[in-house]
Amino acid sequence: MNLALIHGWGGDGRCWQPLLDNLDGVFAQVVNVELPGFGGRAQEPWPNTDELLAQVEAQLPQNCLLIGWSLGGMLATQLAARSNKVRGLVTIASNGSFVARDDWPGMDERVFAEFCRAQREAPEKNLVRFCGLEARGDSEMRSLLKTLKGWQPAIIPAAWCDALACLGELDNRALLATLELPALHIFGEGDALVPVAATQAIAAAGAQVKVIPQAGHCPHLTRAQEIAGLIRNFFRSLNTSSAPLEKSSVARAFGRAAASYDAAAHLQRAVCRALLQRAEESWSPKRILDLGSGTGYGSELLRKRFPDAEIIALDIAPQMLGYARAHRPVADGYVAADAEQLPLAEGTVDLVFSSFALQWCYDLPKLFAEIRRVLSPEGNTLISTLVPGTLRELETSWAAVDEAVHVNRFLPVEAWRSACEKNQLHSSIATEQRVLHFDRLKTLMQELKSIGAHNVNRAAGKGLLSREKLRTLTEAYERQRTPAGLPATYQVLYLQLAHSEAGSASMDFAASV
Repeated sequence: MNLALIHGWGGDGRCWQPLLDNLDGVFAQVVNVELPGFGGRAQEPWPNTDELLAQVEAQLPQNCLLIGWSLGGMLATQLAARSNKVRGLVTIASNGSFVARDDWPGMDERVFAEFCRAQREAPEKNLVRFCGLEARGDSEMRSLLKTLKGWQPAIIPAAWCDALACLGELDNRALLATLELPALHIFGEGDALVPVAATQAIAAAGAQVKVIPQAGHCPHLTRAQEIAGLIRNFFRSLNTSSAPLEKSSVARAFGRAAASYDAAAHLQRAVCRALLQRAEESWSPKRILDLGSGTGYGSELLRKRFPDAEIIALDIAPQMLGYARAHRPVADGYVAADAEQLPLAEGTVDLVFSSFALQWCYDLPKLFAEIRRVLSPEGNTLISTLVPGTLRELETSWAAVDEAVHVNRFLPVEAWRSACEKNQLHSSIATEQRVLHFDRLKTLMQELKSIGAHNVNRAAGKGLLSREKLRTLTEAYERQRTPAGLPATYQVLYLQLAHSEAGSASMDFAASV
């Protein structure tokens, strides 16, 4: 695969050198795009946006990972949506809308207008101010500011004003929620130009987000090794044509966790309750499939809600079913099977209920084809699962340790939506962010192991964790500590499904994506 990079406003191709030094030998070809009016193209005027995108697209190599910083990231997002040359997208410090729009967090419109005026009247002085904003919030602020000021050209072209106008006009909010190719959005925790609330809005749209602690608007300059590690992992995921894990590994992990699961599954139980609350009062299913039933907590709730229904508990881990049969014997049948290969007859299930189980399925079209097959014509489906942004603090901390995959990969909201549409399932979608807090990293790691949700990726690091790596991991996570403790974020996706031809009159819970 090839690599293409687009710099931000006020910069040029030099901004990528620290990152490229840490990505040496990873990509077959590297194209460092410079925008009109900047760097080696300082004499060229800034074109209109459509012409600019056409110019940049012409420079992109085929089969490329496209990386953009700030303004370059906003342009890269536009290109990712229109060019078949792009296989994956990485943006760095790039907002969905640089200027605040509606409820979307960004720079105040009046502040941006004043900045544009200052650029026209005193461009050299304004650039110094801009460099200060880029460096603010970074633990390496002094050295970074020196680097940024050293790149200031002797004469600042008028094209920079037009580039600013383009920055203020670009609006990628809708694209971030609907982009079909894999994307990773990296931000600095202390960025003075892209507010933290914007990163939360992007994550809420279902996009994969990584926030770098103690970094500002230029994490690729001050955290080049860490950012390169994230990019390598993302690059590897693009080259993985099959699921990143073996279903047998998932079954073994949850089988071993059967006895310890309930004591640690506080979040899982809360989400399961929230999911069942989305069931309509008018529903009276005769047969219910508890898909990924685990220790039977969901089956128990379903029995209380629908006392006369036949409940089938299905799970990939036989030990989980055994635990449920012994401790919560409320189901009418127990079946050990894979959700992507349901051993049930067509049209025989009135309610498919699945809470926190289907994130282990990576062939979503196949999964939803099976759900649609077994669902009765007037049946319904309720699903809760996890999407990118989940355990982002842990993943960011591991990136400071090595390049292995330590956090399970979650498919984006759009992949779930698309799979529903392909199988003619009407979907109503909502997302929710839940944050747990832990006193120390060891407690979080123990909880993940207790519920069987620890790392089972093929690309996971093997062997015992050395003391040095544990120290590095702990220090990286500690930098994210809040007054409440060490945060662990979970991005929860709720889906309500029905056959498209059955209509959607009963689907009234608000979509928030």
